[in-house]
Amino acid sequence: MSSVGPLSAKFISVHSINLPYLAVEVLGRFMWKNRLTLLLVGSLAFGLCSRTLHGQQADSLAKVFSEIQSSQIEVIDLTHPLDDQSPYWPEGSGPSPFHAKVVSTFEKGGYFARDLDFPEHFGTHMDAPAHFDPKGKTIDQIPVTEFLRAAIVIDVSEAAKSNVDYRVTAQDLKNWEKRNGAIPPGCVVFFRTGWAQRWPSQKEYMNQDAQGRLHFPGLSLEAAHYLLDRSHPVAIGIDTASIDYGPSQDFEVHHLTMPAGLYHLENVANLDRLPARGAYVVALPMNLKGGSGSPTRVLALLPRKEIRNSNLEIRK
Repeated sequence: MSSVGPLSAKFISVHSINLPYLAVEVLGRFMWKNRLTLLLVGSLAFGLCSRTLHGQQADSLAKVFSEIQSSQIEVIDLTHPLDDQSPYWPEGSGPSPFHAKVVSTFEKGGYFARDLDFPEHFGTHMDAPAHFDPKGKTIDQIPVTEFLRAAIVIDVSEAAKSNVDYRVTAQDLKNWEKRNGAIPPGCVVFFRTGWAQRWPSQKEYMNQDAQGRLHFPGLSLEAAHYLLDRSHPVAIGIDTASIDYGPSQDFEVHHLTMPAGLYHLENVANLDRLPARGAYVVALPMNLKGGSGSPTRVLALLPRKEIRNSNLEIRK
């Protein structure tokens, strides 16, 4: 800025006036003299923009809940009921590990309540990374934002019909991508084998042979590597008792994916009601301090149009 006196004294004639300089001079003096006004106007504008953005975000969230309430968004339960009839990992020939003891009734206590006793890895449940990684996160340490994600479903049920020990291959994943596009990073990848239809029969679901070996589909190590290298989902889920196939003795997919930070969802129900992509999953385990896993309520959110499309695909 110039320190010269009034503008009229600085310029002798119109021909000698430096117009660009004059414009800068006038604007600069105006801004300096009115700096408080400009500051207030700027703050007001920023506040209005922030409130507008906040309002839009609030409106978007309200719209989601409104559409859930009006059934424009369908909420699909991907969780099996949990009781003493639920299939369980056989360790010996003991009875179900689920125990429920009534501790109060309406007649005696004026209310109903039970004490429950069951394993962390029971029913529809979540495996925390700490289940197979000594340095992995326990169930209470997984960021809660990872429990709400977009979901895709890779359907291998036809292959599993003819091979109870079927393992999902990398080619299965490539075929899915050819039809549906790249697997999105950070999503939950579900594998539908069709095994959920055997629930709740312990015999049919765990499919244990005379030598005590289990038989059900799972994920191959090759496919697990492909997922980690290409998209690195936050989780993988399946409608069988384990991400590793039944005969596995070393649980190699667990040992690969859990040190990579993934959690697993096992014994998932109703995957036949979801499309290949377009659903969102909400998976909420108990907040067990130091837990290696937890029974989990798993829900899928799906717009009505996606339900219609998926039903058409299933019928085809």
